Amino acid sequence: MTNFDPETSANKDDLLQRITVMEEMIAEGRRTTTRCGWVFLLWGLVDLAAISWRYFFPHSHFAGRWAWPICLIAGAVITIIVSWVLLSRDCSRRVSAQSRSVKAVWGMLGVALAIYIACAMVRHFDWQLSYVAGILMLVGMAHAISAVILRWRAQAVMAAVWWAGGGAIFFVHSGRAVERIMFVELALSMIAFGLYAMVLERRLKSESKNA
Repeated sequence: MTNFDPETSANKDDLLQRITVMEEMIAEGRRTTTRCGWVFLLWGLVDLAAISWRYFFPHSHFAGRWAWPICLIAGAVITIIVSWVLLSRDCSRRVSAQSRSVKAVWGMLGVALAIYIACAMVRHFDWQLSYVAGILMLVGMAHAISAVILRWRAQAVMAAVWWAGGGAIFFVHSGRAVERIMFVELALSMIAFGLYAMVLERRLKSESKNA
């Protein structure tokens, strides 16, 4: 004799539907991150431009004082313009809870870094090792939170790279060594990750069109 409980079957179906919805929301959150791959690439290039400017002109007072402010302001302006253009082209995109959470994490990181960097520059504390290490730790934390929300190993690896760089800075003894660490961090965790996200976004778009 077969026992069949309609209520149990309905509960199982409801649980499976919830799991499916959660998986779809996580996938949408990852797609949101891949659509922002250009942001990682842009800011990797912006930061590299500032570091390179100071690295190759170590005795220039102008570069030492204005390289970072000029590059950061230019990066902010470009980001705002491109974001506005992309948003105006795609206003109807569905936004999941995971997507909103990830956007909130990176948005608040941007606000925190803007305040942190501006205050350090005004008070002339931006030469300290702890100042640079703090930036790397904050960016690594944002990657780690996003990795937990999206269950994405790629971002977990990026978080580990940022944290490793932030810790390594405390063990160096010169500004040139710090700049080399930053070169590696930006190349791996900003430019390479940005390119990876952009390639993944293009692949997902082609798969959705062929589906």
